[in-house]
Amino acid sequence: MKKAILLLVGVVICSFLLFVGTRGEGSNDIQRKIHVSSSYQNSVDTYELTYPSDELKIKGYLLKPKGTEGNWPILVYNRGGHGHYSQINEERLAYLASWANRGYVVIASQYRGNGGSEGTETYGGQDIHDVINLLNYAEGLPYTDENHKVALGYSRGGMMTYLLMKNNIKFDAVVVKSGITDMFQFYDQRGPKMKEVLDQIVGPPQESKDAYKSRSVVYWPDKVNSPLLLLHGTNDKLVHYTQAEKLVKKLQDNSKEVKLVIYPNGDHPLSQYEKETDTEIQNWFQAHLKK
Repeated sequence: MKKAILLLVGVVICSFLLFVGTRGEGSNDIQRKIHVSSSYQNSVDTYELTYPSDELKIKGYLLKPKGTEGNWPILVYNRGGHGHYSQINEERLAYLASWANRGYVVIASQYRGNGGSEGTETYGGQDIHDVINLLNYAEGLPYTDENHKVALGYSRGGMMTYLLMKNNIKFDAVVVKSGITDMFQFYDQRGPKMKEVLDQIVGPPQESKDAYKSRSVVYWPDKVNSPLLLLHGTNDKLVHYTQAEKLVKKLQDNSKEVKLVIYPNGDHPLSQYEKETDTEIQNWFQAHLKK
């Protein structure tokens, strides 16, 4: 009997040691520290996350200045694309590391159905819970300042950022780059491949009007509750710049704080204006975080 007990204890201890040994440095049940090759790898820690949202396991990332001390503002980054298209990869993580290097804790979700996450793509539906739950997690970390946060959304991520504000989440400052403001216009101006994707995920607009309106901030501009900077190019082939202009007009009518910067001949990622957009974003964040 004693031998059996000792054997059982030995198995438990070995299993525990094996478990600890496979978790890795800086890891816990949600975080797994990873290496990302970038100019900031010596000043920024990067973690891959697996976190719960609506009983699903969602993949995401957290990047922070190195060290355990600090009281850093949170930067919520909302990616563009759908499915595996434009998911967060090493190149995007290197970009996000540049923001962590400036003193932000950066969080980014792959959204459900994408990048190894459980569930299915909803493109502005229940997937907003994945961002909200990630933000809730980040606000509880000992090195974040839950009272100061900013958001940066790109393309589809702009829509996700507006949906955060619709869910009563307020930021010190928000930036949307080449973002969707009107899903009806987005559908009409896209080609047959994207129309097919939207038909499958959201439904045809003529049959799913409520779903399209619920994703389109131009129908609820009163929900925009944070100072907003919009960046858009006139040569954007994916999201027409008039979407930004349309929203600005509605926000001004509602006495909201908003700024629009239009870049002549700028493409969807504003690739030829990288330095200019970076400066605009940084200045917008800093000006409002100081208030």
